[in-house]
Amino acid sequence: MVFVIIKNSVNNQEAYLPLARSFAADARCDAGCLAMDVLIQPEDRKHVTFVSRWEDVSDFEAHCAGSTFAKHIPGMAPYYEGGTDSIYEIVG
Repeated sequence: MVFVIIKNSVNNQEAYLPLARSFAADARCDAGCLAMDVLIQPEDRKHVTFVSRWEDVSDFEAHCAGSTFAKHIPGMAPYYEGGTDSIYEIVG
């Protein structure tokens, strides 16, 4: 099992959040996705963080290449400025 934490820098958090929520809702239906949440820090208007849990890294990779990305990423792209992806394997 893996946890994936993606911290995105965005130029308009208010416009980005509904798109991020819709993306996460669809991602939860992707094969191997056990959970996906969208997080913000109220005082930080520049970032949106996705935290997800997957059966294995190949499920996450398939999600990145699949229909959920194709459906949502073009609409989110105008607000996206950059980001970091971290994948953690659960060992205990």
